[in-house]
This record gives sequence, C-alpha cells and structure tokens, in this order.
Amino acid sequence: MVSVSRIFGEQLFPERQLLLKSSGGVRHIALPGWLQATVLAACLVSVGGIVYLAAGFARLHEAVDQRIEEARSSAPLAVSVDPASFDEMRNEMAQMRRDLATVNQNYTDVSARYQQARDKFTALASDNDKLRSELSAAAQHVKAMQQDVKTVQQARDEAERRAKVAEQALNSRAGNMSQLAKNLDDNKSELRQSEAERTTLQNRVQQLQMELQAATSRAAQSGAQQSSQNDAKEHSQQQIATDPTHPAPVQNAAAPASVESASPPDVVAPVPARKPDINQPHAQAGSSELERLLASTGLDIDHLLSSLGARTEGQGGPYIALNGPRASELEQNRQDELKRLAKMLPLRSPLDQYQLRSGFGPRIDPINHHASFHPGLDLAAPYKSPVYSTGPGTVIFTGTRDSYGRMVEVDHGHGIVTRYAHLHRILVARGQKVGTHTEIGELGSTGRSTGPHVHYEVDVDGTPLDPAKFMEAGKNVVQISGK
Repeated sequence: MVSVSRIFGEQLFPERQLLLKSSGGVRHIALPGWLQATVLAACLVSVGGIVYLAAGFARLHEAVDQRIEEARSSAPLAVSVDPASFDEMRNEMAQMRRDLATVNQNYTDVSARYQQARDKFTALASDNDKLRSELSAAAQHVKAMQQDVKTVQQARDEAERRAKVAEQALNSRAGNMSQLAKNLDDNKSELRQSEAERTTLQNRVQQLQMELQAATSRAAQSGAQQSSQNDAKEHSQQQIATDPTHPAPVQNAAAPASVESASPPDVVAPVPARKPDINQPHAQAGSSELERLLASTGLDIDHLLSSLGARTEGQGGPYIALNGPRASELEQNRQDELKRLAKMLPLRSPLDQYQLRSGFGPRIDPINHHASFHPGLDLAAPYKSPVYSTGPGTVIFTGTRDSYGRMVEVDHGHGIVTRYAHLHRILVARGQKVGTHTEIGELGSTGRSTGPHVHYEVDVDGTPLDPAKFMEAGKNVVQISGK
C-alpha cells in the first residue's frame, strides 16, 4: 500500500520548479510533492470549513427566522401555549447553541490550520528568498569562474604562442648547431689534410736531406778514390822510374797491423739511407741495383740492415783497396744481406689482378667530395677475390674497425705493418704466422666504401708510405733475382 500510495502521490504531485527571471539571470525554486500536497490539503480544508460554516449560519438563520415567524404567528395565543412546547423550544435553542459552538470550534480549528499553512508558506517564501540569494551568489560565482576560465584560456594561448616561438628558436639553434657541426667536420677534414700534407712534406724533406747526405758522401768518396788512384799512380811511376823491368805491384788486401793507424780511412764507408726515385737510375759507387730498388720504397736500408746484424755504422779498420778481393767479398756479403732483407719486406701485391682506383696522397674524398689525404691504395677487383699478404709476418689484428670495415693487419717486423681493409671475409686469426702471398681474406665492400675493393696501406713506425713504391720495387726485385 505504501509503495502504491507513494507511486500514486508521485504521479499526482511530481516535483515542480518555479523559474524566476530577473536582470541577474534565471533562477529556479524546487517544489517537492509533499509540499504541494500539504498546500492543497490546507486549501481544501479551509474551503470546506468556510463552506460548512456558511451552511451552518444559513441553517441557523433559517431556523431563527422560522422560530421568529412561528412566535409571531403564535403570540396572540400565548396564553394558550403548552409549557411543554416552550421546553422543546428551549432544547432546540440549546441544541442550536451547541451546533453554533461546534461550528465556531471548527472555524477556529480551520483558522488555526490556515494559519499553520500560511506560516509554512511564509517559511517556504523565506526559503525561496534564501535560495534566490544563494542562486544569485552561485551565478556570480559561475560568472567569476567563467572569467577565470577565460583568463586561463588566454594564459594557455599565450603559453602556446611562447612555446611555438621557443620551438622556432630551438629549431634555429639546432640548425646552427648542425651548421657548426658541419663546419667542425670540415675543419677536422682540413686539419687531417693539413696533417697529411705536413707528413708528406716532412717525408719529402727527410728524403731530400738523405739524398743530400748521399750526394755529399759520394762526392767525398769520389775524392778519396781519386786521391788513392793518384797516389797509386805516382807510386807506380816511381817504381817504373827506378826499375823499368819491374812490373807494377799488386796491392795486398790485408795491411800489417803496425801500419793500421797510418793507413787512410776505409773507402767502403757506410752510406746514410737514401730515397732516390725509381725512375732515376743513378746510384752510389759500390751500391747494387737491388739496394737502389729497396731504397726507392722510402725505407732506411742501413737501419734495417743493422737490425739484421749487418755492420753499417762506424768508421776505421784496415785499408782495403777499392778493387781488391776483400772489397768484392764485402760487396757480396752486402748483396746477400740485401736479398735477405728483400725476402722479409712486403713487396708483393695483395691482389693477382686489379685496377687502381685511388692512389696514395691528397685526393677528393669519394663520399663527401672534400679534399682529403689517402694513406694507401684502393685496388678494385671482382667481389670475393682472394686477398694475399704482401710479405711474411704475424697477424696482429682481425675484425671490424670504424670506416675500415673488416680488416687484417700484419706485422712484418722492424716497425713495418701492412693493412688490408673493406674485406668481405677474414680467413686468418690473430697471432697466426703468414708467408708471402698467403690468402688472408676475400675482397668486399664493408665499412666506408663505395664498391668492392681492398684498401691497402704500408705503415713504417706509424707513418704511412706509398704502397705503390713497394709493389713496383717488388716487381723489379723479382726481375733482378731472375737474372
């Protein structure tokens, strides 16, 4: 029953809202169902009481009029009225008074209820005023919040604008940094090129100094030879003048120890290292063509021979004639040492067949097209062609290194190291002993490369030398050995 009455009450008295429009905005007052029912009941009770009182007063007025009329009509005969009738009239009057009192009481109750309803309505009106004031305050608060939202939106737009400006500035700085990095790379490249050119010039200066020393030594030796020949000629002429039938004496290769200090310096003195060009066939007197070829690589031949145990430094000793048998023996020993040295040097080509793509020295880089220094040779051949060691030695490195890609390094002793880069495959291990023309890998294009080739370097004490001179000297050494 409660649920049915509640549903029925909600259907009859649904919650309603009063909309109050003013200059400050639109406000609303909620009227719940119970309040609507209470107001309606109070109104109905008030109307019913008023109707009931009006009907009672009408009946009372009608009864009084009737009694008065009856009294008037019966007044002349009052003397003949029965006392019982007066008692009945008095009873009726008493009943009417009671009814009137009841009506007054009902009127009082209805008035009290009406007053209660009016008080509730007044309270509701007061609550309505409070709600209106609260609604007005809420509207002002909402307006202030809208203003704050607008301010925040403006601040956000300003922050977005500043972020865009900062992003543009950052992009500009990034571009500047990129340009600076590019300039730095260019400067580094120019610095490396300058260093390479400086190294080349230093090598050239050393070569010229050595050639100057060699020329000075040759001049001194030629003067000493000429002086010896003049002395021998004068001695022969004196002997011939004394004894015309006596033949010219033959100089002994071994002079007495007692005259060693008085003998002239040894004319077969060690000559400083020379670096003549291979296309200039001039050589020191007493030097072999093999020594000239080995010196054309840029190596210090005397230093290398001394490391092999050959005597190439110091002066003094017995006098030995230039064309005597002892001089021939020493020359032969030097030739043997030179042949031994030639077998130890990397004089072969790393490929059986190839095309030279880039030589040793300054060049235009094939990738960034800037001037650069190339410390080796680029030898092109079919992909996976066998790559050979150019001389006997020990493998000291196998693996990948920066722009060289897959690479092998071979130590040939005496500070000489050969390097084979951009390999497709490595066939040797670190620490392995290799001989001349031993296959160490397959030609490839790993690392910083534009196509299949092998990058071949020859370093002597950390300084790159032209590998082409070693390879050319190797060809001529083979021709000389085959004579």
